[in-house]
Amino acid sequence: MLLRYLLSAISAAVDVRSAPGSGTYSNPVIPGFSPDPSCTRRNGTFFCVNSSFNAFPGVPVYASRDLQHFKQIGNVISRVEQVPGLATTNGTTSGIWAATIRENDGTFYVTTTLVFDNKDQLDLTRWQNMLFTTKNPFAKEAWSDPIPFYFPGYDTSLFWDDDGKVWVQGSHAWHVYPQIQQYQIDLATGLSLSGDPQAMWNGTGGLAPEGPHVYKKDGWYYLLLAEGGTGVGHMATMARASAITGPYEPFEHNPVLTNANTTLYWQTVGHTDIFTDTAGNYWAVALSTRNGTANFPMGRETILTPVVWSGDWPVFNGAVPGHIYPQMSGPLPVPKSAVAGESLAWELASTSGLLAGADEYQNFEPGSTFPLHYLFLRLPDTSKYAISPPGHPFTLALKGSALNLTGTDRRTGNPTFVGRRQTQVKFYASVDLSFTPTQDGEEAGLTIFLTQAQHFDVGVVALSGASARAQGYPEAQGDAVETYIRLRTVTTSSSLQGAVDPISKPAILPLAQDDQQRLSLRVEAPNETSYEFSYAQQGSNQWHVIGSGDATEVSGGFVGTIVGMFASGNGADSATVAYFSNFVYTGKD
Repeated sequence: MLLRYLLSAISAAVDVRSAPGSGTYSNPVIPGFSPDPSCTRRNGTFFCVNSSFNAFPGVPVYASRDLQHFKQIGNVISRVEQVPGLATTNGTTSGIWAATIRENDGTFYVTTTLVFDNKDQLDLTRWQNMLFTTKNPFAKEAWSDPIPFYFPGYDTSLFWDDDGKVWVQGSHAWHVYPQIQQYQIDLATGLSLSGDPQAMWNGTGGLAPEGPHVYKKDGWYYLLLAEGGTGVGHMATMARASAITGPYEPFEHNPVLTNANTTLYWQTVGHTDIFTDTAGNYWAVALSTRNGTANFPMGRETILTPVVWSGDWPVFNGAVPGHIYPQMSGPLPVPKSAVAGESLAWELASTSGLLAGADEYQNFEPGSTFPLHYLFLRLPDTSKYAISPPGHPFTLALKGSALNLTGTDRRTGNPTFVGRRQTQVKFYASVDLSFTPTQDGEEAGLTIFLTQAQHFDVGVVALSGASARAQGYPEAQGDAVETYIRLRTVTTSSSLQGAVDPISKPAILPLAQDDQQRLSLRVEAPNETSYEFSYAQQGSNQWHVIGSGDATEVSGGFVGTIVGMFASGNGADSATVAYFSNFVYTGKD
C-alpha cells in the first residue's frame, strides 16, 4: 500500500498551479462569512452551502457552472416557520451550524444542526439536527420543512451506499467524548434503522474531530474529518475501511490539507468536502481565514483546491499535505450549452441572485423584495420593515425596535437590522438616510456588524441634553432633544446588559439644521487594518470624517462582518421611521 501511495503521490506532485492546460483562479471562491462549505453536483451544475449561525435566512445556497463564479440562488431556511427556535438562539456561536448538501436520484438533501450554546454540554437537546429536501433548488422557497432526526452532536452528513442504505455521520459532542459516530437512517422519518449511533474514528488526536464526510472509491470507504479546532491548527485528515462500519485505518501521512505551521496568507484551512466535475476531476472546498494580516473581519471564507485521486489516497493541490494559496490553477470545467432534457440546466445571466463578491447598487424599487443575500439577526419582526411604502418609493423603511445591536453574549431578540456580507478587505459602502427623530434615543444608520459585542455604528440619533452629556458631548445645554451624528465602536461584552448599552469609544457631533433630515452615510475600508466613517449632505461630495475603527476589533470568532442598515429606539420602540435609499457596496481589492 505504501509503495502504491508513493508512486501515485510522485505522479500527482506536479505543481497543479502551473500544470499544462490548467485554468487559473483566485481564492476565495465564495468570499465573506461563508464557513463550513459543502458541495455536490447535478449534471454540469455545482451546488454549495455554508453555515449561517444566528443569521436569517439561513444556509445560503450557491450555484456555479465553472467553479469560479458562484451565484447565490436561495437559502435553505427562508421561512420563519421552518426553524422557529432560531428566534431564541443566543451566544455568538449559536444558531445554524455546518450544513452538508447531497444530491441523490433527483432530490437534493441538506442536513444541519440548530445549536443552543446556553445549554449545558451534557444536555443533548442543545443539538437539534434536521433534514431539508428539494427537487429544484432554484425554485422560490424551494426547501421543505425540516425532518428532525436524533444525533448526539453536530456537523451531520449523509452517505448513500451501493446497496441503497443511507447512513448519517456526525460529530459527537466533543466536549463530552470526542469521536465520529454514525447510524443507518430512514430519510422519511429521521429514525435510526441500526440502533444507537456507533463509533467510527476518533481522528488523529487533534482537537475537536468534526465535519465528517464519507466517500466510496474502488471498494473502500473513506472518512474525511476536520481536526485541530477551527483556529490556526485546523486541518483535514482521512481514514478508510473496507466496510462502512469499519474499522477505519488512518492515512499514515495525515493531514491531507492544512496551512498550519506556515506563514502563508490563508490560515485555519480545514472543514473540507470533496466532489467531482463532469470530466471526472476531483475538487475540494474548505474554510479558511485571511490571517496574512492578522485581521480577518470577514471570518471564515470558502476556498477551492484541485485534488488528484488516482491512487489509494487523494492528493490536495499536488502535495501532502496540500496547501492553499490566493492564486491557484486546476482543470477548471468549461461550461457547455444546456444538455437536452436537463431540467436544472441554467445560465448565470438568466438566474436571479447576486454573484458572490459582486458589487451592488440597491434602490429598493416598488414591488421588490429583499435580495437573497440580505441577512437579519435571528428572525426579524417583519412589521418594522417595508420596501417602497406608500409615499416613499425607492426606499427601505425601518422602524426602530427597543433593542439595539448591542448586548451580552447571551442576549436574544431581533433588533431592526438588515445587511449583506463584507466580501472584500478593502471596500466602501454608502447609503442615503432620511430621518427626523424626536424621541430621546431614536437612532438609525449604517453598521459594520460582527456580533452584538463587536460592531461599529455611524448614524443619526436624537438625544436629550442629559443623554448627550452622558454619551460624550458635554457641551449640550439644558434637556431639550437635539439631533446628532454619532459613531460608536462597541467592542466589549462583559458589562453589556439589556437594550441600553454603554457607549464605547463615542464620537458625537451636533447636526446643523440643514443636515438633520437628509444625510448620506459612508463606511470605507481603505486598508487591511481600519474602517473610516463619514457623512455628507445628500447630493454633496463634501464628506466629513467622524471617526474610524480598528479592524482587529471586529475580527475573530465563527462569523463574519455584515455591512448593514439599522434603526433603534435604544430602550423603547421608535416612533419615527427611517428611510434608506441608494445603498451601494463596492469592493476595491
